[in-house]
Amino acid sequence: MKTLYFDCFSGISGDMTLAALVDLGVDKDLLIHELQKLNLPGWSIEFSEVAKHGIRAKRIEVVSEEHTHVHRHMTDIASLIDNSSISERAKDSAKRIFMRLAIAEAKIHGTTPDEVHFHEVGAVDSIIDIAGAAICLDILSPDRICASVLRDGYGFVECQHGMIPVPVPAVTEMLAVRGVSFRQLDIEGELMTPTGAAIVLEMSESFGILPEMQIMKTGYGAGTREFSIPNVLRVLWGESFEAAASNSVTVIETNIDDTTSEILGYVMEKLFEAGAKDVFFTPIYMKKNRPATQLTVLCDDTQVARMEHILFTETSTIGLRKFQALRTCLPREIVKVTTPYGDVQAKKVSFDSKTRIALEYDDARRLAREKNIPLVEIYRSFR
Repeated sequence: MKTLYFDCFSGISGDMTLAALVDLGVDKDLLIHELQKLNLPGWSIEFSEVAKHGIRAKRIEVVSEEHTHVHRHMTDIASLIDNSSISERAKDSAKRIFMRLAIAEAKIHGTTPDEVHFHEVGAVDSIIDIAGAAICLDILSPDRICASVLRDGYGFVECQHGMIPVPVPAVTEMLAVRGVSFRQLDIEGELMTPTGAAIVLEMSESFGILPEMQIMKTGYGAGTREFSIPNVLRVLWGESFEAAASNSVTVIETNIDDTTSEILGYVMEKLFEAGAKDVFFTPIYMKKNRPATQLTVLCDDTQVARMEHILFTETSTIGLRKFQALRTCLPREIVKVTTPYGDVQAKKVSFDSKTRIALEYDDARRLAREKNIPLVEIYRSFR
């Protein structure tokens, strides 16, 4: 299992992330080629190497012709990404990272994610950092992304709104939503920026000590400031070997007695479109013997904020229950199998030296409609 580990011993920022991933091995010319597909004018990237407390690290500076901050909305950035020709996976990652920021900023400023005015994060350099990180991760395509305990300093930092405390409000809000371990270091200054926090919180499945793995290569991305510790982000790339992958999934539950079945059906579609692993309804009785529905969502913990946003905006619920559940997943792959009626995609699962194959429903349905035969015949012909 290819594993990417963000070692955030000195915090994390967007430019440090991008620099570390390039230092890890992403071709810089390929990165620039992909970033140009955003059709975002007036920028260039300068690459250099620096030393931080004797540690060689890559430094990336995005040079922008925007001399004043453009206050872009979430919808503006989503449209920019959607209209680009970067890969669909990179588009999805970039939009999810920005949405995590938008949800945090919306709560802080008392507005909605779509109405949030991105200030520093809406500038060209931050867009390049986030989209660039999404592109790099798509190029690397790790099977698993995880990170260390996140760290920040203390004090105050100046932004468009004036002086604000460190950790800055957007960072603390994102940490609270994700519910991960955090440690404040005895270092005056901002170590973790909102851009860096959004990237690692959205893309990492877990936070803690380095998982058991064979380290194959490392990358270092340098920050701009000097601290008493090396201001670098380290990323580690390695291989772990697991017959069955054990990981956690977040379970979100809510009881609803005043939302129609039509609305609930629509909500299920929205949740699946947003990346939920599973969504299901359970008939229940609530107080005063009211027939009701328990709505349950299974998702990666990186998706919790997005699922909560859908549930609170699309249903009448005013409260959610959340907990972590451990799960064990067997190795699986999508294969193509041949039936008398044509080829069909199937899921191949292996365990204990045995293999089983099950047809993918959507593809079997497609073939049944193409051949104008009962769906059951497709399944029977394969067995």
